Amino acid sequence: MLTPPSTPLPPELLRRKPGTVTAAQVMMWLQFSFLICCGAGTGMIGLFWTSVDFDDFGFEQDLSQGFEDLAALMVVVVVVTILIVVLYGVLAVKIGAGRRWAQVVTILLMLGSIVTGFYGLYAGFRVGDAEASVVDGSRLVWTLLGLSMPIVTLLCLFTGSANQWFRQRGRDPLRGVPPQPPVYRPY
Repeated sequence: MLTPPSTPLPPELLRRKPGTVTAAQVMMWLQFSFLICCGAGTGMIGLFWTSVDFDDFGFEQDLSQGFEDLAALMVVVVVVTILIVVLYGVLAVKIGAGRRWAQVVTILLMLGSIVTGFYGLYAGFRVGDAEASVVDGSRLVWTLLGLSMPIVTLLCLFTGSANQWFRQRGRDPLRGVPPQPPVYRPY
């Protein structure tokens, strides 16, 4: 006698990937592409604009040591960007395949992106002498545009059809489950 599967199957199996999962996958590929095109450059600009003091590199004492420290910092930014690009690519593929871990990791990354974006917006309005000055609305618009992809990805992954897709493990919900005998029904 065969035993039933350990996790109950949903009442109605999805035969095709839901549109919300496809939309989340497209948003991940768009973020992947954006990071490839602009990631390292944006990271460098953000790093130098907000937090790097060039006096810390020691250009006055030893010019070659200052360039070595600056080059090491740039290498770190590029390597981190490459790792994030690879992670986004893997997550985009695994979301389409219906892997629950990919859904959870993507949700956590998108929440982190949203929190970081809004914190950056808040911190940008409170920087130095500009604290009492008129606020430039274009910064708010660009931040919200930049956060639109993580927000849409997050919303798509929280829908019922997306949850069912991940619950049934994608297109192959019966993989690993022994075949069930046909139900006996008397005439």
